[in-house]
Amino acid sequence: MKRPFFLLVLFPLSIWAAKLQYDVRFSGLDRPDVLEELKNASDLILLKNRPPASFNGLQYRVKGDIPQLLQVMKAYAYYDASIDYDIISEDGSITIDFKIHPGPVYPLASYEIFYGDCPNSHPVPRCSDISLKSLNLHIGQAADSVSIINAESALLVQLARCGYPLAVIDKRRVLVDMESKKVDAGVCVKEGPLAKFGPITFFGLKTVNPRFIERKMEWKEGDVFNMDLVDATQSRLLKSDLFSSVMITHAEELDEAGELSMKVRLAEAKHRSISVGLFYATVDGPGGTICWTHRNLRGMGEYLSLEGNVSKRFVAGTMTYRKPDFFRIDQQLSALGLASRENIVAYRAFTYLESNRIERQFNENATGSIGLKGEYISVHKSVNNGHYFVLGLPVYFKYSTADAPLDPTKGFSIAYSGTPYQSMNDESIRYVKQKLTGNFYIPLTKERKVILALHALFGSIAGAKQQSIPLPKLFLGGSEDDLRGYGYKTVSPLARKRGKTDRDTPSGGRSAIFTTVELRFRVTKSIGIVPFADFGTVTHNEWPQVHAKWYKSVGGGLRYFTFFGPLRLDIGFPLEKRKNLDSWGKVYASIGQCF
Repeated sequence: MKRPFFLLVLFPLSIWAAKLQYDVRFSGLDRPDVLEELKNASDLILLKNRPPASFNGLQYRVKGDIPQLLQVMKAYAYYDASIDYDIISEDGSITIDFKIHPGPVYPLASYEIFYGDCPNSHPVPRCSDISLKSLNLHIGQAADSVSIINAESALLVQLARCGYPLAVIDKRRVLVDMESKKVDAGVCVKEGPLAKFGPITFFGLKTVNPRFIERKMEWKEGDVFNMDLVDATQSRLLKSDLFSSVMITHAEELDEAGELSMKVRLAEAKHRSISVGLFYATVDGPGGTICWTHRNLRGMGEYLSLEGNVSKRFVAGTMTYRKPDFFRIDQQLSALGLASRENIVAYRAFTYLESNRIERQFNENATGSIGLKGEYISVHKSVNNGHYFVLGLPVYFKYSTADAPLDPTKGFSIAYSGTPYQSMNDESIRYVKQKLTGNFYIPLTKERKVILALHALFGSIAGAKQQSIPLPKLFLGGSEDDLRGYGYKTVSPLARKRGKTDRDTPSGGRSAIFTTVELRFRVTKSIGIVPFADFGTVTHNEWPQVHAKWYKSVGGGLRYFTFFGPLRLDIGFPLEKRKNLDSWGKVYASIGQCF
C-alpha cells in the first residue's frame, strides 16, 4: 500500500527534474533602458518558471524570441540590428546568450503634419504655435517609436488647447531609408470643428454648494475650448481639500449651438475630522494634542479648526478660520485666535493673540499676505518682566521654485516677513521685526539621491530699545529648525537674573543669523540619512553682526520616506556647550525635511 503512494510523489518530482532549467543573458548593447525592454519582451524570461522538457523545445522557444526582440530594437531606432544566440551548457547548467549587433541609431530626418484629407493639407488657424519643439521632437534625434507616438499625443493636446478637442490621428507615416539610414515621419490629423465650452453638469455633489465649484471654473460658457483651462480648474478643485477625486470630461460632439457640454464628476472627501496625538520630545517632554476640523463650513469650503496642545513647555488653545476666494479667486481671508502659556528657560509668558490677514497666490511660484494683529503678552521669570499690549501689521512674501514642500530636491525659496509694531502701553514705543530666509536645494547626482541643502536666516528688530520689546518677540536660537542640540530658545547674550538664586539666563537679541548645511543621502527607496551642521549668532544690535560670537552644532538624521513625505528623526550635539543651559544633545522628530 505504501509503494504506490511513494511513486505518486516521486513521479512528478522526476518530471520536474527532467525539464531544462536555464538562465538568459544579453551582450553587445550598452543601453540599460533598451535592455530592460528586451527582457520584458522575452518569452524565455517570462516562461522561465515553466521550462521546456527537451532541448528541441528550448531551441524553439529561443528562435521564437528573436523576432520579438528585433521589434524592440526597431522601436528604439536600431533598424539594422541583428541578434545571434548561443546555448551554453557548463557544469550541468544551461545559459542562453543573446548576442546583439545593434548597428547605428537612425536619426529623424523630417516630420510633417497634415490636416484634413491627406495628403492635401490646410492650416489650423488658431494653432500657429504648433512646432516640432512644442512636440518635443528635434531633427537629428533618434527616431524611436516612443518619441513619435508621444509627439502625436502632444499634438492632440496642443489642438485641444486652441479649440479642437475632437481632433483624432487619422494616419501615421514612418519611412525608413536603409541607404541613407534616416527616418522620415509624418502624421495626418482630422482636427474636427472649432469647439466652445457648453453647459456644465455636476455629478456627485452632496454637501458642497455648486456655487463654490462655479467660482472655481477657469472658463465661461461660450469661450473657445482650451484644455489648459480644464486642467487648471481640476487642479483648483483638488487643492480645495473638499474632494478626493475630480474628473472633467466633454461630450463627443457639438450641440446645436456649436458647443461642447461639460461634465464634472466629483467624489467629496470627509469634511469633518477629529485627531488626537501623543508625543514625547527632549525639548517638550511628554505631551498631547487634540484637533477638531470642519473643511466645508456653510457648504462653501470655509475652514474652521479648534486645537489644543499640552506639554511641559507649552500649553495653547487655537481657533483658525479661513474663507477661500475672498473677493477674488486664489485669495483667502484667515483669522486666528490664540491663548497660550510658554514656560522655558528664558521666560514664562502668557500670550493672547487675535489676527486677520489676506493671503494671495500671485502665480505658481509667488505667494504673499498682509494683515492686522493684536497681542497681549505677560512675561515673568525673565531678565525683563512686564505686560505688553501691541498692534502689528504683518507682511509676508515668498517666491519658491522648490519641487516639493516636504521633501524638495531642486530649486530654491526666498521668503521675507516684516511686522511693524506699535505699543498700546506707550505710544512712543514702536519697532519693526524683519526676517529674510533663503533655502537652496542642489542635486549632486542625476538621480537626485544626494542633495546639498543650504539654509540661511537673517533677522532684525529695529526701532525701540531692547528693554521696551517683549522678550518672546526677540531672537533666541536653539530649536528643531536652528542650532539643533542647544537648549530650547537659549542661544543669545546672557544677563544676570535676580531671584532666590542669581544666575545667568538668555536675554534675547535684536538681530540673528542662522545657517544650516545638510547632505541628504537617499540610501534606499524608503530610507535616507542626513548629516548636518548648524551655525548661528544672536546679538543686541539692530542689524546682524557677522563678527559676533558664533555657536555651532553638528549631528545626523534618519529619514523614512512615505507617500505623504519623509518622517524625520534628528540628533544634534552642541559644540559650544554652556553650563546649566546645554545637555549632551537633543532629539527631534517631525514630518518633512528641516527646511
